[in-house]
Amino acid sequence: MARGRSPGSPARRRAARRSRRKSQLSPAWLLVPVAAVVAVPAASEALSSVWAVLLGVAAGLAVALAAAVLVVRRMGAAYRRDALLRVGLDRLDPRRFEELAAELLRRDGFGRVRVVGGAGDGGVDVCGVAPGGRPYAVQCKHYTRPVGPGAVRDFVGALQSRPYRGHQGVLVTSSHLSAQAAGTAREHDVVVIDRDRLADWLLGAYRLGSGRGAAPAWLARLRGGRRAEESHEPAGEAW
Repeated sequence: MARGRSPGSPARRRAARRSRRKSQLSPAWLLVPVAAVVAVPAASEALSSVWAVLLGVAAGLAVALAAAVLVVRRMGAAYRRDALLRVGLDRLDPRRFEELAAELLRRDGFGRVRVVGGAGDGGVDVCGVAPGGRPYAVQCKHYTRPVGPGAVRDFVGALQSRPYRGHQGVLVTSSHLSAQAAGTAREHDVVVIDRDRLADWLLGAYRLGSGRGAAPAWLARLRGGRRAEESHEPAGEAW
């Protein structure tokens, strides 16, 4: 005959404790999936709201940046126009245009600057020596139309002649270069100072022979103000 467990035996007491623990934990575990069902949609909605805010901020910043770029470009264009008007660029005759280039070379620290343009100039109008010692040969084109590739090739030929061999070529124009002419200039390492860069040169935002490019025209204006700009302007009323 099998012997049964007494009501107070240790095994029966352990079984009773396990049963009580299970009955106590079961309701809590049932709450976990319920909480997950409630929390996941709430978290998703909150995340969507955050992304909406971030996208709105990014769009606002993009619009503000585009507006700032437009304002800066307009400021630069206005300062360039003002600089060119103050020297009367479009009213200069070719000789005075060459003298303007010579004056800007002197302002940038060039030595032995002289205007050589005229009959038999060989295609070079102004010569000078940069602060670093390299000789420069400048051709000035006071044009209202774009400079074509033929004019650039003629200048390159002049630079290859005996008097100007080893000179750094610079083409200064009151207009702009055609795309083909600009490519020819790059191919032969000719420095181009077109209408926009000439305005920067007048403003002091660009220096020939310094090894640095043009700073924005508006930045040059803000750095020095109008009085600084006028100090960069070539002297004399002939301009």
